[in-house]
Formats: sequence, structure tokens, C-alpha cells
Amino acid sequence: MAQDATNSKWLIPAELLVMAVVTTTTIWLFPLVEAAKMSLALLVAYTIPRWVYAQADHSTQSGHWVLLLSASWLSAIAIPFLYQCTVLSGASFAMPHMAGDASNYYDWALANYDGSAVEPVVTFWGYSLGIIGLWHLLGVDVIWPVAANIMATLLTIVLTGHLTAHLCSARKSFVATIAMMMIAVQGYFMSQGAQMLKEPWIYLSITLVALSLMPDTTKDSRSHHGKQMLLYALGCFILAAVRAKYINFMFIGIVMLLLAGNMRQWRHYATLLLITITCWWLGMAMTDHYTVVQQMNNVTGKHGMSAMFSPDGVYQQLMGDYFHYSLWQKLTHLPLACSVQWIIPFPWLPQNESEAWLNIVPRLRVGWYALSGLVIYYYLFRSWRRGPQWAAWAWFPLVCFTGIAYMTSGTVSRYILPFQPWWMALAASVLPSCIANRSFKVFILVYATVLIATLAVCFWLTHT
Repeated sequence: MAQDATNSKWLIPAELLVMAVVTTTTIWLFPLVEAAKMSLALLVAYTIPRWVYAQADHSTQSGHWVLLLSASWLSAIAIPFLYQCTVLSGASFAMPHMAGDASNYYDWALANYDGSAVEPVVTFWGYSLGIIGLWHLLGVDVIWPVAANIMATLLTIVLTGHLTAHLCSARKSFVATIAMMMIAVQGYFMSQGAQMLKEPWIYLSITLVALSLMPDTTKDSRSHHGKQMLLYALGCFILAAVRAKYINFMFIGIVMLLLAGNMRQWRHYATLLLITITCWWLGMAMTDHYTVVQQMNNVTGKHGMSAMFSPDGVYQQLMGDYFHYSLWQKLTHLPLACSVQWIIPFPWLPQNESEAWLNIVPRLRVGWYALSGLVIYYYLFRSWRRGPQWAAWAWFPLVCFTGIAYMTSGTVSRYILPFQPWWMALAASVLPSCIANRSFKVFILVYATVLIATLAVCFWLTHT
């Protein structure tokens, strides 16, 4: 039986202390009413994932501590973000001053809620519709969608542990907690999970899909398949609303799993395919600016893709006019595109970027570089040991990674963040068995040497 974290001697006092610090900080930085809203919103954003985690049979006191520290970490990102776009910029909480995608999502919601903003171009407006739904319940305020994003990120951390527990045959609670720690130390992942971006909901949806597609030959009952289909439908529905482009990869995943030895379950996968087609259609219905032709342009490149994702600087010199290359030219450049996508953003600030906290957090990349070494080791030496079904499931996120690199030339590493929980689950599942292995130690030594040398070369190229 899992340990009940509510019996921990220090956990509840620690939670109260964190809440006191958050409340004191918000009162100091914001008007009293907004501070009260923010404190309450952050409390709810933590309480719901905490309750979900407490119901899991693999929950532990250590896991609850990881969740508390993760919530504190996300609050330390969200509060400066909210301060910067409201108090510091002289804007209101109803009409904050933001830039880029965050501004577009928020302004689209305002334009369609009360007409108080000019409607910008937003490709998939399901996320903004969600913001409007929150406003109908709670009133117009930037706090609510940011708190909802924190909740989605924390739920993803909880599901990462759940995913890992299903991968392991022994020490499930311990390894699940390790996986939660692994994803929580990803600076870039966490930084995107506490701002006005749709990434947290993509994190959650992809992790739900990963959980729903896990092969399990010991559970062939209708009820088990029914639960899988419900999880898959929920994940695909969220994707349809926030970024339907990812649904294209789901078609590939279903085919991979079906061909890997699941032919006797063809009815189950046919149902998943039907769900995928339905959600794809729904995603296409929830956009005014994304067509089937544009989806084809994502694959062929040229024109629009070139304008959005063209590499620059040294990378542009190496890649050339990537989006106007032929298929075979792109394939020859694919290893470089994948390498760039994996390594950026670099763990240092560009020379023209300010040393602000919100700029530094995404550059905290040590956790990703260290733990992705485990992922590479898994793919090279462990991925086939459990049979073709598990191998197909494990390789699916890597196929998505490669597809994204192919379409964007590897310049948008933010698009691979939703697959990090999947990878951390794989890494954590093999860590206990390989940490004392001599070949693993040799591999990590070689990996670290190559990584340090690569980062040194990249630093030199970007600073000369």
C-alpha cells in the first residue's frame, strides 16, 4: 500500500509555509484584491493535482514533496510573469501587456468575449475559447488562465509518474517518483508551463495519449480497452482544440502499434483511428486560417514555412535554403536538424538578451542534457528488450521528434517539449537496472565528452 503523504510530519507545515510565502509575495507586489485572487488560484492549481496524485497506488511522501516543490517552482515563474505584464508595464489585470503568442491568445479571447480588443490571427483558437469559458465563470482576469496552465503542468508531472509506474515491474513507487523529479527539473519545460501559452495543455494531452497507447498483453478486457479509448479521446480532443497539427502524428502511432504485433486487436485500433479522424476534423473546424493545403505545406516546406522557421546566423550557413530543398536534400540535412532541435535553446543568454529571470529560466538546460543521455541509452540498448509492441510505443515519440525537425528545420525546440514526460518515463524505468552497469558508465562518459565539446563549439560559433 502506498504511503499516505497526509501523515507526513513535515509536508503539511511545508505546504502552509509555501502558501504563506506566496501570499506575502503577492500582497507585496500586487493590489490586495488581485493578490487574494492569485493566492487562491495558485492554491487550487496545486490542490487538484495533489488530490489526483494521492489517489494513485504508487503515491509516496517523496512524490508529494516533488509535487510541492514543482508547484513552488512554477509559482516562482508565474508571479514575475504576471508582475511584468501588469504592474510593471502599467496595464490592468483585465488587459495585460504581453507580446507574441501570449498576446494573440489573450486578445483573441477579449475580442470574442466583449469586443474590447482587436481580433488577431490565431491558427487554433480552442485555447482562447477555454480562456473565455474561465471568464464567464470567474470574470476577466489574466490570473485565471495562468493558474489553469500551472494546474495542467502539475497534472502532467503526476501523469509522468503514473506512466512510469506502468512501465516498471518492481519498485514502482520509487521509480515513479524519480520520473516526476526528472520532468520537474526541466527548466525550459517548466518555464513554458507557467505563462500565457498553450504548451501546458499540449503536455497534458500528449501524456494522456502516451498512457492510453501503452501495450498491455495482460489486460485484454473490454473495460481496460474502454478506459484506454477514453484517455485517448480526451488527449486528442485537447490537441484538436489547442494545436491540431499534433494529431497528424497520432495516425502514425496507431499504424506503428498495429504493425508491431497488435493485429488481433484491430478492432480496438480501428476505434482509436476513428477517434483520431473525428478529432482531426474537429481541429480543422476550430480554425479560420489552417487548411489541408497548409498542412501539406508543413511537409513540403517552401513559402509559409520558410517565412516562419528559416534558420539564421551560423545555422543558416550550414543548412542553406532548407525549405526549398528536395526531399532527398532535406533527408541528408535531417541529422543536423535533429541535433539542433535537441540542443537549443543554449544554456547561455544571447548577447542581445537581457538578464531577466524569465529569460534565464528556459536556459536552465543541465537537467535536459543530463537526462536525455539516459533516453539515448534506452533507445540504443534497451528499447527492443520487451518485444516489438513496447518498442513501437517507445519509438513513437522519437518518430514525432524527427518529423518536427524535418518540417521546421529543427529551429523550434518548444514543439518537442510535450514529449519530454514520455522520455523521462523511459529514462526512469531503466535507471535502477543500468546505473551499476559498466557499459552504461562508459556510454555516459562518452556522451558527456561529446556534449561538452559540442556546447563549446556552439558557444564559440555564436560569440564570434
